[in-house]
Amino acid sequence: MRLPEFQIDAILNLPFEENTYIAWIKDRTDCVVIDPGLEPEKIINHLERLGVAPAAILNTHGHGDHIGGNAALKQRWPDCPLVIGAGDAAKLTDPRQNLSADFGISLVSPPADATVGDGDAYQAAGIEFLVRAIPGHSAGHVVFIWQSPRPARVFVGDVIFAGSIGRTDFHDGDHNQLISGIRAKLFDLPDDAILLPGHGHETTVGEEKRTNPYVGTY
Repeated sequence: MRLPEFQIDAILNLPFEENTYIAWIKDRTDCVVIDPGLEPEKIINHLERLGVAPAAILNTHGHGDHIGGNAALKQRWPDCPLVIGAGDAAKLTDPRQNLSADFGISLVSPPADATVGDGDAYQAAGIEFLVRAIPGHSAGHVVFIWQSPRPARVFVGDVIFAGSIGRTDFHDGDHNQLISGIRAKLFDLPDDAILLPGHGHETTVGEEKRTNPYVGTY
C-alpha cells in the first residue's frame, strides 16, 4: 500500500532558537503544529502561505519557549485543541513553572483542551501519533512519534539533541530519569528513525546511539 505524501516544515523562533514544526499530509488543508514558539506571527504567516490550518497544537512540554505561540494560534483558530502531557499542564498558566518569569516575560498560555500520557495515541489532520512520556528535562515531558512515514519521525522537544540532551537542572528535572527514558523509549526505535528536536538540527536514533556522549554508545 502506498503511503500518502507528507511534509514537515521547521520554523526557527528567536531569541532561544526554538524549533516549531508544522506537519501535514499533502492534499489536505489541515495540519498539526508542534511547540509554537515565541514568534507566533512567523508561524501564522507560514500556515497561511501554505493554505493549511492547525487541527491540533501539540506541546512536548510546558517551558515558555515551547508554548509562547499557543495564545496567538488559539486566538486565530479558537476551535483548535491544545494538547500537552498531563504532568506539564499546570505550566501553561503559571509563569514561574514555565520559567518565563525568570526571563522577565511572565508568559501565560491558554489552558490545555486535552492531556496525554505514556502509551496514548493521538490523532489529528490524518496523522496518528504514539505518545511516550520521557521526564527528566521537565516532569511532564512527552514525545510524539509519527510511525507511518518510513523512516518514522519523532518530535522529541528538549529530551535529546544532536550530540546532547536537555538540561536537567530545573526545579523538576532529573538527570538519571532522563537518561533512562531516552534509552528505554527512544533507543528502542529503529536506528533510521528521525529525531526532530526543539533546538538544533535533526538527527537519528542510530547516530545518537553511536555518538551521543551523554547517553552512552551502543
